[in-house]
Amino acid sequence: MELQQILSELIAIDSTSNLSNDPFVTYVEKFVAESDVVCHRLPSHEEGKFDVLLTKGEPSTLGLTLCGHMDTVPANAEKWQSDPWNLTERDGNWYARGSCDMKGFVAIALQAIVKANVHSGCLAVLLLCDEELGSYGAKHILEQGLPVSIPKQVIIGEPTSLQTVRLHKGHLSMRVTIQGISAHTGSPHLGKNAAIAGGKVICALAELSKKYELCTTDSSEHFSKELNFPVLTVATINSGNAINVVPESCELGIGLRLLPDQEKDTAIAEIKDAISEVCSLPWALEELGDNPTMLTPENSEINKWLCSYIGQSCSVGVSYGTDGGYMSRAGYDCVLYGAGDIAVAHKPNEFVPMAEMETCVQTIDAAIQHFCGEKS
Repeated sequence: MELQQILSELIAIDSTSNLSNDPFVTYVEKFVAESDVVCHRLPSHEEGKFDVLLTKGEPSTLGLTLCGHMDTVPANAEKWQSDPWNLTERDGNWYARGSCDMKGFVAIALQAIVKANVHSGCLAVLLLCDEELGSYGAKHILEQGLPVSIPKQVIIGEPTSLQTVRLHKGHLSMRVTIQGISAHTGSPHLGKNAAIAGGKVICALAELSKKYELCTTDSSEHFSKELNFPVLTVATINSGNAINVVPESCELGIGLRLLPDQEKDTAIAEIKDAISEVCSLPWALEELGDNPTMLTPENSEINKWLCSYIGQSCSVGVSYGTDGGYMSRAGYDCVLYGAGDIAVAHKPNEFVPMAEMETCVQTIDAAIQHFCGEKS
């Protein structure tokens, strides 16, 4: 089947993260049904969500694993120039929700494993659920394992504009809860205003965020100058339920994107210290999710080969998280490589350049030949 048709059919399946991905998994099962690819449907972290493992060749830690996620962020069709669930060709690009992030690579991986000739090791395609919600599918694999061994050398097809990426930041999600005392605003002395306390905490965290902008580590050199530091963000605020009532609580949602060689516990301690200095009301800091950093060794086999093949001489880091964080924790050497620009992902009129897709196909075919082909 032609790549465009595969991608078009994947796009037509609405795999927004809040939906069950059973229709997507069923498509994959039917796609490989008449081939010699072995397909495992793997129940994941909640009912209606699945990971999928495809293998060709005897299961082994040798060979190559291609990895991608099946889910997408939502699409508001009113803001699109074309139907987000219908692959549209325009100006040398394919437009659709997920075309770039990352059904384009999933289509490449599906086509590749069906047509591949595996002479050594194993070729695996691992498709994960709910990456957009916090890499829950990858986390489940870390916790529960896989039914068979797969190769430790992994290409994750996130959109990197065809660069090899061996390191990325993590994303730590937290909630600050401040407890005040409710009262009528006509008698404010009887209450303790949690919203005012929350405002002070916001200012303190903003100051800490500015300090972080001057914080660099050994890995900073691999990130762009605009993003070579840890990023602390106050993202949500929830306080009060009526204008005539002193707010009895305030909740702040905060996110922290650490560099790969930073210690999470140290940063959390700094955040707690900043809050303690300004907040006199009872408060608590709760960790909601930890999408880990990725730091693959520069001399790993997959990084060395892929950089050499595409002619890339320096390491590249990115400021977003991927399934590579949990996969790395599970013992896999992961790099990101894929067509498209992350800057257009999650936006209306998301697209992937057709020329980059063609180049990506050639690179993946070459990688399969190198890691799974006949050995001289």
